[in-house]
Amino acid sequence: MNRRLANDPLASSWAAGLRGSLRGYARAHLPEAMIPAHFVVLPELPKLPNGKVDRGSLPRPTAEESTETAYVAPRTPVETQLARIWQDLLGLPKVGVETSFFDLGGDSLTVLQMAAQVRDAYGVRLDLRRMFENPVVAQLARMVGSQIDPQVSGDSNPRGVHTEAMLADSVLPADIAPGPDSLPPSSGPYRHVLLTGGTGYTGAFLLRELLDRSTATVHVLVRAADPGQARTRVLDNLTEYGLLREGDAERIAGVPGDTGRPYLGTTRQDYRALAETVETVIHNAAISSWIVPYAKIKPVNVFGALEVLRLACDTRVKPVHFVSTIGVYPGDQGERRWDEERLTETQDVVGGYRQSKWVADTLMLQARERGVPTHVYRLGAVAGSQTTGACSTDTFINHLLKGCIQLGAYLDYDLLIDLVPVDYCAAAVARIALGGGHPEPVLNVPGAGSTSMNDIFQLVVDHGYPLRKLGYQDWYRELVAAVERGEENELAVYLPLFGEDRPADEVGYPGARPVFGTANLQAALAGSGIAPRPVDRGLFDLYLDYFVATGFLPAPPQS
Repeated sequence: MNRRLANDPLASSWAAGLRGSLRGYARAHLPEAMIPAHFVVLPELPKLPNGKVDRGSLPRPTAEESTETAYVAPRTPVETQLARIWQDLLGLPKVGVETSFFDLGGDSLTVLQMAAQVRDAYGVRLDLRRMFENPVVAQLARMVGSQIDPQVSGDSNPRGVHTEAMLADSVLPADIAPGPDSLPPSSGPYRHVLLTGGTGYTGAFLLRELLDRSTATVHVLVRAADPGQARTRVLDNLTEYGLLREGDAERIAGVPGDTGRPYLGTTRQDYRALAETVETVIHNAAISSWIVPYAKIKPVNVFGALEVLRLACDTRVKPVHFVSTIGVYPGDQGERRWDEERLTETQDVVGGYRQSKWVADTLMLQARERGVPTHVYRLGAVAGSQTTGACSTDTFINHLLKGCIQLGAYLDYDLLIDLVPVDYCAAAVARIALGGGHPEPVLNVPGAGSTSMNDIFQLVVDHGYPLRKLGYQDWYRELVAAVERGEENELAVYLPLFGEDRPADEVGYPGARPVFGTANLQAALAGSGIAPRPVDRGLFDLYLDYFVATGFLPAPPQS
């Protein structure tokens, strides 16, 4: 921070508040390893004569811009030595035992360097997954101690919460119910539709289907400064996936807002306009990262669902079509069938994302009991378009594919994955929603059939990528070694999901053979011709060619 701000108490207080707000926002939307270590507030950016930012003149972060966490001194010989390792690695004069490694300036590479030094000092191998989950000296000392002395323990998984917390969050507040003066739901055809999550990947295809299958104006809730910027963001997102058509701009209304805030982050005027105008809601917005803890996902994924339901009860009752996931079903060994029914089991629903969707799914069906026509669509793992191959790069599956291609090896792991093309999902949801729904509230939307992870990687090999097949532990050691050497790998940020012996439960249960009932879905889509393509060589060639064309993947080497 420059001297002018530092010497002004009011400005200094304002800057500290801004840093705290920025850090809180980053923690709510990013995994721990990606949160910036420092936030420096300047009255203005230094400029070069040509008007560009003079990066060389930017001030270095000072102690004031460092973490706001109170310093806690080492209390044991192990904590003292580990703190010294951190000090040497990060170039710091002191390290508190309760301060996050990433807040101190560490990243996914330096945490691996730190692990190597700890291994040399104590002769122990750290569980990096646990280290990423709680990256403080105190936790590291417990991990070291548990291997030196088996009586010492400290296992935890802050990405998820206990069953009691899930059940408490899944109780619908009493105020969410249609009032005595609420108008009944419109039977369609709808003239005004609200879509959340319209600047995401699935949201782009949902918007395309809503525009193609109706004449409605689609109001899209977007983080933006004003309606014009909101609409521009939506149009740019359509363009990114090759979905923009002539005349779209006239039928898209951008609504500045945020599903993670009260009144959906809109102004009172905009909220009132939505309540009075919109006739049905497609609620697709969500934080879908597997490595973000439940507490950070909850504002958008849980509170956002509540805010959508409140809007649905205001002025006119509005049907709500909620995009959920088959991840709300518990992991289980062997074959188990999951029909389109209300959720009852919380055991083995793991990780912040899956748990938050379980809670929101449950809230939606409670609202239906109070008179809000809600439908829940439990989608499989959303993959690329089955017609164009257009695909998001920001999914765990696609990061896994790229990371394995970069490593030159894939993991031999007994896991089934239900891939479902995004345009099929969007067509199914839009047709049912615009048609007034279905008598049954829950619809499973899986793909044409589950595919083993090994078969998926064989399709990658068949496409021309020379990947070795390794046992999980050998693959894990090669991945960690590559990241320790400083090699760029897409999976570096996902190391919290991989342990030395097996992946975290969020990745999937080995040996699980889930079967998804689709009687409601098939009845709702009867005669529509909407169906998913099977996951085969043709479909995967389409996806991989798209990734090469967009630069996400290198072209396979010439044979």
